[in-house]
Amino acid sequence: MTNVSAEYGYTVWGRDFLRVVEPTSITKPEPMLPRARSLARNSVSGVVVDGRHVRGTIARGGTASVAYLEFAPMDRAPAEALAAVVGSAPTASALTEQAHDTIVGTPELAVVDCSCKARTARCIHVLTLLYETVRRVDEDPRIALQLRGFHDSVDAPPESEAVPRWTPLSALDPAAFYG
Repeated sequence: MTNVSAEYGYTVWGRDFLRVVEPTSITKPEPMLPRARSLARNSVSGVVVDGRHVRGTIARGGTASVAYLEFAPMDRAPAEALAAVVGSAPTASALTEQAHDTIVGTPELAVVDCSCKARTARCIHVLTLLYETVRRVDEDPRIALQLRGFHDSVDAPPESEAVPRWTPLSALDPAAFYG
């Protein structure tokens, strides 16, 4: 169900990312959220969405900070379930609420960084960039899939075909190895 009166998260895809900014697990109001929404409307520039990464510049007062977000990739099973419904290269119109129901869980942040002095994972600049990300996902749900690594998960070889990064020493035959 969409809520067109909401400024952020009016689609189910955007609402997933809104839960990253406004988690339901918080028990007290976060005073920076109204200011972050205001900054997202007026003071964000140079936003670049590249794969699972989002980077943007937030001007506040006489200073500007660069915030950086990296989202964790989705698992292969939900990506394949979604690909079975919408295909491997879905259009924005194919990403309906029914297609969204095949994905379980909300996006997770893997890396957060900001050039400001606060040095916290939830500074005003990071929250502002998260709201901007929600707005962009609402406009084009394909960005939600891009940020969650949908294409990487679908195109990756199955684990049985993947080349292991490490070979345990006990797996090697010394006679065959040293020849």
